[in-house]
Amino acid sequence: MKRQPMLSMLTLNSSRHAVAPQPAENAAVAADPAFGIEPKYQPVYRMLLRDASATGAPAAVRAAAGVPLAVKRRIRDAVARATNSIGVGHQRQQDESCFSFSQSGSCCSRGWCEIPLWQKSLRTLEGMYGSGVLSFFVFLKSLFALNIILSILLGLFVIAPQAAGSGQYSSMLASLMSSEKTNASGLCSEIYAANLSSVISSGASLARFLDVIQGTGILENTILFVGYYFPTALSIGALSYNMPVAYLAVTGAAFFISMLFMLERTGAAFKEVLLQRAQPSVSSKSTRFSPLILSAWDFGLSDSKTANLAKQLLRNNLVAELDLHRLLQRRLEAGRCGGCSLIAKRVLVNILVLGLLCGAGFAIYQAQKVSAEYTTAAGVDTSSFAYLAYQYLPMVIISLLVAILPILFQLLARLEEYTPDTELAVTLGRCIFLRLASLTVLVISIYSIITCDTKDTCGVGVAPRCSAVHCWEAYVGQAFYKLEITFFAVQLVVCFVVELPRSLIARKCQCKAAKLIGPPEFNISDSVLDVLYAQVIVWFGMLFCPFLPVMNSVVLFLLFYLRKFSCHFSYKPPDRPMKNSSATVFFMVTLFLAYFVCLLPIGYAIVSISTSKGCSPFRTGGTAYQPIKDVVAGFSSDGRHLIDYLSSASFLFVVIISLLMAIHYYRTLAIARKEIGDQRLKQLNE
Repeated sequence: MKRQPMLSMLTLNSSRHAVAPQPAENAAVAADPAFGIEPKYQPVYRMLLRDASATGAPAAVRAAAGVPLAVKRRIRDAVARATNSIGVGHQRQQDESCFSFSQSGSCCSRGWCEIPLWQKSLRTLEGMYGSGVLSFFVFLKSLFALNIILSILLGLFVIAPQAAGSGQYSSMLASLMSSEKTNASGLCSEIYAANLSSVISSGASLARFLDVIQGTGILENTILFVGYYFPTALSIGALSYNMPVAYLAVTGAAFFISMLFMLERTGAAFKEVLLQRAQPSVSSKSTRFSPLILSAWDFGLSDSKTANLAKQLLRNNLVAELDLHRLLQRRLEAGRCGGCSLIAKRVLVNILVLGLLCGAGFAIYQAQKVSAEYTTAAGVDTSSFAYLAYQYLPMVIISLLVAILPILFQLLARLEEYTPDTELAVTLGRCIFLRLASLTVLVISIYSIITCDTKDTCGVGVAPRCSAVHCWEAYVGQAFYKLEITFFAVQLVVCFVVELPRSLIARKCQCKAAKLIGPPEFNISDSVLDVLYAQVIVWFGMLFCPFLPVMNSVVLFLLFYLRKFSCHFSYKPPDRPMKNSSATVFFMVTLFLAYFVCLLPIGYAIVSISTSKGCSPFRTGGTAYQPIKDVVAGFSSDGRHLIDYLSSASFLFVVIISLLMAIHYYRTLAIARKEIGDQRLKQLNE
């Protein structure tokens, strides 16, 4: 028989048997973990310390044969302190990073989120609030890792080269003026630079502060926005760096990396869910509760704090199962009449939700239209508070809508009597549709402004029919820059001005109103949408503001601690804990949907919309895609034919057919394997 580790033999007792040092002994214990062990038992302690990670320690086993039980416990605690462990289960927990990460398909020891960050906090939050809340924090951590990767990519290949060659503006302008093809772009660049310089030089200190908030003025003429980047090759030492091609290629690589990230995360989560669904299902309620009651406890835990977290996690899982059982029982007892009334109730709720979404879209469109008319009017005071208010009017309207409507959606979802997981999915689906629709309406309103017909020779709109936007690429980048700032400001206000005072009033005040309102509860759908909304802002604005991934990395990092602070001081544990079986899958599918919604307008802007003639690295080509065409035109005839074929509809048709055949093959293979598994389960049952 395989021998067990000697440390395992000394940790079979639960945490209530652990002997903690008295306060007077703390200094001695910190200096020497073996403090309190008699000298004659010191060899046992040293052998156990040496063989703590071994699969067998025969000498220590023989030496410990006659050691009293109380001394064994002291030795066990000394070894745990010396090795900075918490018992037999510690190494397994360290590998999994939490109690159920591996079960939920979100363990951070895989690929993209392999960042040794927040592990202890994640374990604590899972124990306090359950695996459903944990899935949000893991989702946030994954997107933080993605934004770090995007920041490094754009920083190394776009921002850093432009910063290194920023002193070459005069040579760039001379290069544009020397060619008849780009002469008009050179003249427009001079006009744009002169207009921007006049705005910067006339601004006071308050105006400079407003520029930082709005991304205008002095910030518009920096590497923060695409309008500052040069349309010619940069000379960096002995190298010539083609900035237009590099800018477009690196942005495309950032979108491709984002897609790979989502594919990896979604595939792993789908695998876990399919494995759970493949397990035999029995209608008996004892089948669901027996594993939790009889086999969910880890008897290797010896640290009291970890044991308490495990107990809280087990309680949350039991409450979730019981809540689901009660809901299904009520549906069964309601009968056919209850089912018909439930369907009618859901239809009415969906009609109301559709009306709210349409009203939200109309409000955002009108807000953007009014904002553009005021801020681009001639003679407007850019340092006034009114100018700032009109600049942020669409962002404030969007923030108010995405803060108020999700609360209504959550209340309406309660009326529809869904299961907790389904309620989360429905509420999340409606809220993400609201946020995507809000950003889509904003993009449409900006599109109507930048594609106005009445323009001068430099592509600037002429009043009164069109808004005078001198560089529409920078204008779009500023819109999403302001959205990111507004998003973080709203998170700060909600955390410290809304949730914390509400929690303090509910817990300190004994009046009926305070008890009726109660402390806030952790809203998983709203929290996930906040993180997803921030990522969508990055995808929409990354082409026009390459600093957005850096900003979003900082925002997500701080948002983790804001949510953690709220969990410890503001939120109460959820009354209906959510299981984590399919939450991660739904989060990633929603993120995929948002990703493709972002790709459509970005791809259209690159291929079809005419660029500004006085700014951006694409000012000389007519469209942002023209530099790629110029590079392809320099290939040999065979290379051009190959590129033409790869971009043709016939090649796309072949790729689609091949993918459909591969999907059909793997689906057939999965069905066959499932049937084999079902047959073997049936044979085992028989």
